Amino acid sequence: MADDESTSGTVSGLVENFIAQLRVVTEGLEDLAGFGARRPLAPGTFPLPGALSAAQLTAISGSVAEQLAVLEQILSPLTEWSRTWAEVEERLLNMSRRPAAESSDNS
Repeated sequence: MADDESTSGTVSGLVENFIAQLRVVTEGLEDLAGFGARRPLAPGTFPLPGALSAAQLTAISGSVAEQLAVLEQILSPLTEWSRTWAEVEERLLNMSRRPAAESSDNS
């Protein structure tokens, strides 16, 4: 389990480092192009492909978060039902074992 956590931390660090590098490059390109501050889009124009991709990723991220919340709502009662079912099975198995054990003790 410790290996999984260290691997996860390493991957997370690599991803964060990669994103930080992308931000630096993007900011450098904005400065190079003279976009120190972002300009609003003119009416009727489409966003640049990078902005469109960012908007799409934001939408996907929100959608995934929503779907995970729904999945948690579904799994919670299912987990509780499964736990209850396991308890019922255990009780039934114990009930069927008791009479056989008691009858052999009385012999």
